[in-house]
Amino acid sequence: MTSTNFRKARSAFVTWVVLASLWVADELIRIMLLTRRDERRIRPTERIAWQKGLKRELMRRQDNTCTYCGYRRRAASLDIDHVTPVARGGSNDPSNLQVICRPCNLRKGVQTDEEFRARYSRLVPRSRMTPPRRRIPQHEFREETKRTTEVDSTRQFRRTRFISKGSKVRSGSTVLGGAIAVAVLFLLASWGAEGFVLLMPSLILGGAVGFGVWLRAYVTGAMVEED
Repeated sequence: MTSTNFRKARSAFVTWVVLASLWVADELIRIMLLTRRDERRIRPTERIAWQKGLKRELMRRQDNTCTYCGYRRRAASLDIDHVTPVARGGSNDPSNLQVICRPCNLRKGVQTDEEFRARYSRLVPRSRMTPPRRRIPQHEFREETKRTTEVDSTRQFRRTRFISKGSKVRSGSTVLGGAIAVAVLFLLASWGAEGFVLLMPSLILGGAVGFGVWLRAYVTGAMVEED
């Protein structure tokens, strides 16, 4: 093999190793975020059993219409929602309840009605329990979600209640680095290595892998919270 072919082969091999490493890092980050997707810092609010006929009463009050998107829905497609979430100090009194469609309920999450209407003020009225003048397709809400951010009060609540993506990746990278270090430690020990030769390569390689995965998450924006 000529020196030119050797350099090309070496370059191709290095490129393949780098791309493979990035792919593995991305998959590890995805797993770290997925396996702890719904983990919270504090115990979630317990669900309650609504009294019979309550949903029908709320639907009648709102003319079977989601108060955010303005679409008329069947009972199966509407959820009972707290205007002010229980986790934010709201009560289960009917005056604090409304019916909204499932997509809007998922989008509202832990936001209060006031916070939700403030963020999507270009689409929905600011007044409480007031439906929009026209039916608003979900894709318009998605576009507005990308264009805007949650209000500070909601973001602060999320930071204190839910484990952030950054925390998940940092702890996951630490565990991964530790696992790699232990694996290398046992491998070198099986080869008869001792002392400095046994310990330092294990710590260096484990630390490098853990830091590399964290750095990849930082560069790609995987730890940025979605507002």
